[in-house]
Amino acid sequence: MNFDKIRAIREDNDLTQLELANKLNIKRSTYSLWEINKNIIPLIKLNEFCNMFNVNMDYVVGLTNVKKKVVYNKPLDKVIIGKKIKQVRKELNITQVSLAKKFNTTHSAISAYENGIILIPTILIIEFAKITGKSLDWLCSREEEKVEIES
Repeated sequence: MNFDKIRAIREDNDLTQLELANKLNIKRSTYSLWEINKNIIPLIKLNEFCNMFNVNMDYVVGLTNVKKKVVYNKPLDKVIIGKKIKQVRKELNITQVSLAKKFNTTHSAISAYENGIILIPTILIIEFAKITGKSLDWLCSREEEKVEIES
């Protein structure tokens, strides 16, 4: 996973790692590991980061090079995200079992994501967006309109 754009966004806003980490209520070392691609940003923190800078998730995670202004200042809703994942999976005629195999996880994990019991991990929702071509911002309800990933 490549999160190089978070560094550029931070630097464009004249923030140190410590200042940004404080805004996100995390340790600087935690943030630093995201910036150097050693750890993956939890989806909740990715949303907070994107909210802070009014930027689209698709751009931040490298699904697109199109940087868009997205004003969304709400926390993520795992139930809505799960419903959207289920909707897209069904539209594309993908079974939970085959999706679980693609993600190297269990059928019960996919069911838990779709039913909003557990928030899908960042890495998996990014892979889901890649597989389906759906915008991560739409999947996370940061954008109203159902859109494809713009390249």
